[in-house]
Amino acid sequence: MKGLRIFALVVAVCLSLAAVEASSGWTFQGCWSPSAFGTCYDVYTDSSGNYWRCAACGTTKNPNSHTCFGLNPSTGFWCS
Repeated sequence: MKGLRIFALVVAVCLSLAAVEASSGWTFQGCWSPSAFGTCYDVYTDSSGNYWRCAACGTTKNPNSHTCFGLNPSTGFWCS
């Protein structure tokens, strides 16, 4: 039963991210951290392929250039 609840949560998060992607034109890439043991942040790409660091992983509501920061993802760590 616990596995089913976890699966439902994962599905809900994925659907939420898809809704954000559709409404903003930005594409969710994953979660990233500037350091190996730091906070993980949502990372999106815009229509030009630029990377943007947004809110804490899983919490970004409306990614855009006013709520996110430009990012070079090769300077940090992708979170699992």
